[in-house]
Amino acid sequence: AFARADLPDGMALEEVVEQAKPHLVLGLSGKRGTISEAAIRKMAAAVERPIVMPLSNPTSSCEITPEEAYEWSDGRAIVATGSPFEPVALAD
Repeated sequence: AFARADLPDGMALEEVVEQAKPHLVLGLSGKRGTISEAAIRKMAAAVERPIVMPLSNPTSSCEITPEEAYEWSDGRAIVATGSPFEPVALAD
């Protein structure tokens, strides 16, 4: 929350998403699971097409998988990754 003087440092991602209502989340940590289901669901509740960009390599270190991002956003996420993933088939 360093770019927002009205939010305290050290907030959990889910809290930041709830308060700031971002349209984009970047994954740059290289730690699997750091972009949580709760964070994506909160983003999807606040914006029509949440943008999720887990950019870490290798695939095993990616913060969230495309499949998770699509599932947790009811297929509305726009996803770009820094690692190769298999295509994801969405339900109609």
